[in-house]
Formats: sequence, C-alpha cells, structure tokens
Amino acid sequence: MHRIVITILLFLLCMIQQQAQLIPLSDHFVHHSLAINPAYSGSLGALDAVVLYRVTNTGFEGSPKTMAFSAHSSLNREQVGIGFCLLNDRIGISNQTSMVGNYAYRMNMGNGKIAFGFGIGMTVCRTTWNKLAATDTDDQLLNDELTKGIVPDFSMGVYYNTNKYYIGISLPFFLTHEYQTESDRYVTLNDFKDYNYHLMAGYKFGLAQKLIFYPSVLIKYQNENTIQTDIYTQLIYNDRLWMGMVYRTKNTLAAILQCQVNRQLRVAYSYDFGIGNNNFSFNSNEIMLNYIFEYKADIIGPIQF
Repeated sequence: MHRIVITILLFLLCMIQQQAQLIPLSDHFVHHSLAINPAYSGSLGALDAVVLYRVTNTGFEGSPKTMAFSAHSSLNREQVGIGFCLLNDRIGISNQTSMVGNYAYRMNMGNGKIAFGFGIGMTVCRTTWNKLAATDTDDQLLNDELTKGIVPDFSMGVYYNTNKYYIGISLPFFLTHEYQTESDRYVTLNDFKDYNYHLMAGYKFGLAQKLIFYPSVLIKYQNENTIQTDIYTQLIYNDRLWMGMVYRTKNTLAAILQCQVNRQLRVAYSYDFGIGNNNFSFNSNEIMLNYIFEYKADIIGPIQF
C-alpha cells in the first residue's frame, strides 16, 4: 500500500510543476468519473456510456445547465483504456462545449490496478452578447451578435482501484481561457495558480447479505478559492437500489436515488437544496443514464469501481 501512495504523490508533484475551467458539478461523479479523471478510462473492462443532464438553480433565468456524454472501454487485455467526453455547459449568455479524448495505461499493483491517464481535446466558446439588456445602446460589444473561439484542453490523472476501494487524483482541463475585448477573441492561458485539483476516494462496507454501505468523497482545490468537499453516504440494497445523501461544503445537501434496472442499465436522479445559513439558494435537479454495452463475466457486479 505504501508504494501505491508514493506513486500517486510523485505523479501529483509532476502535475504541480506544470484554472483550468471549473468542471461542471455532478452529484453522480462515481459513475461519471471520466469527466474529471482520464485515468478512469477502461476501469470497468467493458464499453460503458453515461448521459447526464443537470439544471442548477432551477427556476432562475439563465441558470447553469450541464449536458454530458461520456464513453470508455478497455483494449489490449485491459492494459489500455480509451475514452471520450462531450460536455456542454451553459450559463446566461455563455455556452461552452468541450470534446476530449482520453487514454489510460493500467497495470497490476498489489490487490488492484493503477492507471495513469491523460486527455486532449478542445473547447468551443460562444458568447451571445445581444441577449444582454444593454443600458448603453452605443456599446459596440453588446451590439455584437456572437463571439466564438476554439481553445485547446488538456487533462491528466492517476486512478487506483481494488474490489473494495478506489482513490484517484486528477488535474482536469488545466489550461484556462478568457475573452479579451481588445482583440475580440479568446486566448489560452496557463497559470498554475488557477489549476483545479481533484481527489476522489470511496470504500465499500458489507453490512448484511444484501446490504452495502458505500461512503465516498470528492475534494476540489483551487489556489484562490476555498476547498470544496462533497461527502457521499449511500446504502446499496441487493445491488439494485441505491439511496443516499451528499453534503457539499457551503451548506448544500443532495438526495440521491439510483436504480440498477438490470445488469447493464442504471437510472439515477438527485435533488440539491440549501441548508443552514444558505438562504440565497435555488434547488437543482440532475438525471443520469448509465449503460454497459458488454457485460463480461469478470466484471465485479454493477458497483464495480
């Protein structure tokens, strides 16, 4: 185990010597980990696809909306994993679509497998200025109908999993971009202070013959912001029904319900709401469909990490 920890720490140090964009939030990151960690590619040993739709701050005009599709599979006797992510993030007049291809190399280590992965792709940025209510009718920027640009994306990560637990560290979309009014274009920036680091981990505890307790955590760190922590507690009954809660720092709770319809199809829904002093909050809804196209005998059940 100590060799695994040392390997992960060395990999993280290599990444540091190099904002990315803020990664669209998801309550179902356990089954949509490819969006934040390219090393997750091929971890199931089968072709796995996820479709996700999330509306944040429901009922608020121009509220953030995230649509995502991801698929990944293993090749070459499961040593090589490949994946693809398509993410669309809309908020107000801004619309960003990212397309990223992922590659991971997996190898045996201890009782599990460790994988190193990287992703490369691009983001298409679109800003529709004329949708703003302009108080200055002579403002040329607000009279423009559309500004768009294409910028590159890069991600990297490491992922280790066994039959009981997993841990991953990643640096998704570590390049950032911004719109410059002087040149009327998007420019790509690389500032290590803007990087978003992600740490995810989970463990399965058997409570009874058909009941599993599954706690997990997702930690996001960015130099100029406070650390965001998502703490998940879920109960799994008979490998079919998942019920749980998520506590997210800044006083947010989410209720999660998932149903493993059969050995291949999973349907999930979550509902977020503010608690405590989080008075200025809006509810959020998220739905996810997960399908495994090829279910091999050596896959360790629907809750495989």
